[in-house]
Amino acid sequence: MSAQDDPEVVRREYADDRGLAGRQSIWSRRTGLQPLDAAFEAIVALAPSRVLEVGCGRGEFAERLAASGFDVVAADQSEHMVELTRARGVDARVADVQSLPFAGDQFDVAVANFMLYHVADLDRALAELARVAPRLVAATNGARQLWEMWELVGRDLSERERLFFRENGEASLRRHYGEVQLIDASGTIELSADDMRRYISHSVAHKHLAAAVPDFEGARPVTASSVVFVAVR
Repeated sequence: MSAQDDPEVVRREYADDRGLAGRQSIWSRRTGLQPLDAAFEAIVALAPSRVLEVGCGRGEFAERLAASGFDVVAADQSEHMVELTRARGVDARVADVQSLPFAGDQFDVAVANFMLYHVADLDRALAELARVAPRLVAATNGARQLWEMWELVGRDLSERERLFFRENGEASLRRHYGEVQLIDASGTIELSADDMRRYISHSVAHKHLAAAVPDFEGARPVTASSVVFVAVR
């Protein structure tokens, strides 16, 4: 287990939304298809009635789904995130994706955006998602996500080889779903040295590396290696 999927580290990180907000602040500037737009369009194409979003964070995506007419339930292990999502008018509940408090096939689609790489027991989580809904839409990153930035500060990215990432997500999903489709949402983002320090200072497990970013002029292109999986049981 790495810090990124250590339950206690993840619990502390998401006890409030400051770190999440700090990381999300850069992504509106990225080129290419926005992965959350791709996830949303994938859900629309599936034409569900009831949708479950796990790891809902501050509730922006769940709110977007609800505003489009879907019957949405959002879940997060953080009470604070659930409170923020409820404030948007969304039915939100405290729940762990590894043990969901819902009946089998209670939903048409489950959604897991940028959260499955934080789950300690991925196989158990995917089994639960497949149990409560026949279809899953899951956004994640690739092993080369922001590698140029992390290389500057000497972070070892080998831990990504066993987490739910672009390269191994399909294999994990096929243990629970018969069909798996991959939607590419790659791009780049221009980051200055200050952008990098700010992002790293809000990271889940590598805040200590923020000061290691060297000074450089202007901004540098950095890889955004995102993907959306659509899986059908």
